[in-house]
Amino acid sequence: MIEFIRGKVASKSGEGGTHLIIDVGGVGLGVEVSARTAEKLPAVGETVGLPAYLQVREDALDLYGFSDAAEKTMFLKLIGVSGIGPRLALRILSSATPARLAASILEGDVRALTALKGVGKKTAEVLIASLRAAVSKMALSTDPESAPGIPAPGGPLRDAMRALVALGVKEIQAQEAVQKAARKLGEGAETGRLIAQALQEV
Repeated sequence: MIEFIRGKVASKSGEGGTHLIIDVGGVGLGVEVSARTAEKLPAVGETVGLPAYLQVREDALDLYGFSDAAEKTMFLKLIGVSGIGPRLALRILSSATPARLAASILEGDVRALTALKGVGKKTAEVLIASLRAAVSKMALSTDPESAPGIPAPGGPLRDAMRALVALGVKEIQAQEAVQKAARKLGEGAETGRLIAQALQEV
């Protein structure tokens, strides 16, 4: 399995430059990325490093690249949902950051989800039903040592902070957002509610 790709950007094409050819040791690899990732890419001829995912099909090998681990994690969650393929997942991630998408899922915000490219009401409802639990438990799969700068208040507060960092929020912003969420929700708020509220504070 390909987990990471590094090489020179040989060309950009497609709408918004979302189809790349990356020269890796003299081999040109075609890589599909979201529009948000495409905006962050260096110019043609410069070196780029991207987390990657290789989809193996009977008739093709499709390689997808991501701006960071948070985008890749959300992409993998999306394609695990029935009816969501890699191309639709990239369109969704072109319209929303992983953190904003997670907030919409946790809040059950069908309206926000249907505003994303390629997402109708039925798809939005499926995303909420399929991913709400997985997104709210994201903190449980995050290694606490991976975010050593986060203070350790313990319990739901720390778990919520770790979850936000896993979704691509900077540590200081995550800490401030969770503290604001805790003040609004009061003592005893569970991790899932803290994450959803904190994502609104980012």
